[in-house]
This record gives sequence, C-alpha cells and structure tokens, in this order.
Amino acid sequence: MPEGRGPGQPWYREPLMWLVVGVPALTVIGGIATLLLATMGGDAVVRDDFRKEGLVIHADPARDAAAVEAGAQATLTFDRDAGQLSAVVGLERGQLPDRLLIVLSHATRAELDRRVSLRRANGAYDGRLEFLPAGRWYVELTPPSRGWRLRGEFSSTQRNVELRAAGGR
Repeated sequence: MPEGRGPGQPWYREPLMWLVVGVPALTVIGGIATLLLATMGGDAVVRDDFRKEGLVIHADPARDAAAVEAGAQATLTFDRDAGQLSAVVGLERGQLPDRLLIVLSHATRAELDRRVSLRRANGAYDGRLEFLPAGRWYVELTPPSRGWRLRGEFSSTQRNVELRAAGGR
C-alpha cells in the first residue's frame, strides 16, 4: 500500500494526484483565457490619409492642402439637449456643397465613432447628433467628394469647436 494513504482514504485526498492533474488543467485553462483575450478585442484601424511608398508609409497632406488653398474654415455648434449639430462653413475660393459629412472619432474607443451628414439650409449646415458619450473627440469635416477636409479636437463638454485646415494655422 502506498505511503501516506490509508485504506479508507479516497483518491481525491491524495496530494500527489492534484499536482499531477492540476498543473496541466491550469495550463489548459490559462491557454483558453489567453485565446479569448486575444480574439475578443482587435486593434482599431488608423483613420487618416496615408500613402505607401515602398516599405515606408507617409501621411498624405493633399486634402489638408486643398482646404488651405480654398481658404476653408468652420465653426461647429453642438446642441446636446435638442440633439442637433450645426456648422457655419466659409470658403474663400470655390463653391460650398449642398451636403457635408462630419466624422466624430473618440480618442480611445473606436466603437463610439460617429458619422453625421449635414444638409445646407439658410446659410448653415444642420444635422442630427445622437447622444455623445463623455471624452475627448477628433472631428473631421469634409464634402462628399472628399476633396478637402477640416480637422479639430474637442471635449464632449464643449459647445463650439473651431475647425481650420491643418496647414493654415
């Protein structure tokens, strides 16, 4: 009879058995947990204009330069109570489109990103904006043709945001 085990002692009271079975069982559980963590959350895609030249990736400033050339600028106003977003846009050269697109990107959580379509009425652009969670946001204003863009940053507590072309500060 093995030492340390009495005649009426069940198998699950044997300490050596738990060592032999327990370590591989914990390894399998740890591997499954690691697999779940790795597959549940993916990295967010970088949202900006980039071009690839060979193995090097460069930011593409063409749309920012087009906004500087057109003399574009805008002021966004958020009315959280009414769920409205309005924009007053000015162009020194060129024609304003009938619609604009606003992309709101949360600084840390890509699943909160929003797209809002604005229609021109009475000299300004208006659109509906659902509830905007607290945090830091990046905003991009562009026509549907994506010929130029204005960018900025704001906090969810701000009411007004000034947008200017990236190269024209």
